[in-house]
Amino acid sequence: MVEYNEENLQTVCEIIKRNLTPDLLPKKWIVRNEKNPTFGHCHNASGCLYKIFGSKQLSLYRGFDGEIYHWWVQDKSGKIIDLTSEQYTSIGKLPPYDKAEKAGLLGFDYKKRVIKLYDRVTNELSGNKLGLLNHYE
Repeated sequence: MVEYNEENLQTVCEIIKRNLTPDLLPKKWIVRNEKNPTFGHCHNASGCLYKIFGSKQLSLYRGFDGEIYHWWVQDKSGKIIDLTSEQYTSIGKLPPYDKAEKAGLLGFDYKKRVIKLYDRVTNELSGNKLGLLNHYE
């Protein structure tokens, strides 16, 4: 786990965003993602962030936007951390924070994609000169 503080949060968020690639998407979202690069990655990004900092620091949330669920995390102070909010703001919409409900990670292929992203990010963190990664879960 990584110590939760602003510096580490910023570093981890940058690494996660850099590693959001189309191979992490369900096939049904790939075409839509081509025009909106963070679309479809909310569960992956939020799940990865949640796994890296842990449930003592973050809670996983989702909200239904009328079409699909959008995912993000909140820290214990209530701060929303949404690495893929641009999928809404880039088209003049707001993420569905007003419809927030606590959630757990999805299973099956969704979990496999979160783990694939987590592996990428933790590999990059383990090579980071700052030594942010204390240990793997």
